[in-house]
Amino acid sequence: MLPVTPDFRGQRFFVREHGRLMATPLFITLLVVESTELLFAVDAIPAIFAMTLNPFIVYTSNVCAILGLRSLYFLLAGVMDKFH
Repeated sequence: MLPVTPDFRGQRFFVREHGRLMATPLFITLLVVESTELLFAVDAIPAIFAMTLNPFIVYTSNVCAILGLRSLYFLLAGVMDKFH
């Protein structure tokens, strides 16, 4: 559907080459990370419903889980140079 460049182009998700819009591997990485995040959030719904039937608590806990995972990714990216 959308051609992908063979290498990264800085921090860009899309580039235009020879008049064609192309995705970069960074965009594919973003899709994988976001779909994994969504999968974990959906997977947690039955576990939350086992504890409570209040839909507000279920919704807000999933939103907090998604936002928490996103900040954890940025935290790990910031301290990656400290790992051996």
